[in-house]
Amino acid sequence: MIKSLRFAALALVVAVASGCAHKIGVSPDLAKLTPAADTRIDAKVAYYISEADLNKEVTTPGGGGDKVSYKPYKDIETAFYKMLTNVFKDVTKLKTPQPTANDSVDYVLIPVVTTESSSSSLFTWPPTKFKTELSTTVNDAANQKVTTITTVGDGEAEFSEFKRDFGLAGRRSTQSVLQKTQEALLGAPEFASRR
Repeated sequence: MIKSLRFAALALVVAVASGCAHKIGVSPDLAKLTPAADTRIDAKVAYYISEADLNKEVTTPGGGGDKVSYKPYKDIETAFYKMLTNVFKDVTKLKTPQPTANDSVDYVLIPVVTTESSSSSLFTWPPTKFKTELSTTVNDAANQKVTTITTVGDGEAEFSEFKRDFGLAGRRSTQSVLQKTQEALLGAPEFASRR
């Protein structure tokens, strides 16, 4: 009995010392994803995100030795779609990475999301710094690579700003990376003939 209690106490200490993963959301504010001007590219595009990616949960460091977990692809999908509608005249979603003849799209965009987070706080767990890298491969209808657009968005938040939005630094980061991707797509020379 005493050995069992000691083992349980030791397990609790190890669990607390190793930190835990707090769930946060990193979806950006859709209202802030605005087009620069009415200069959309005259093309029909589709994007593809696999179900595995949409369900992928990522765990990165927070503060106080704790960690945070979130689903980056699921959290940014709606905003990614909105950003694409700011850039292209017609946007749809594909169920497979390669379009069929019935899809009749000009380009397929496939995003890859990488994230990092950290906090200098020893006492609070939400991350105060967040970094999102978005690498978007653009393929043509024949599945030939046209270009890859890679951008990085940084987000910061102080503890006094969190209130109940513990993913604020992450939201700012995804907002930044999507805005930068929008600008990069609009300026990409590969689409110059369609402007």
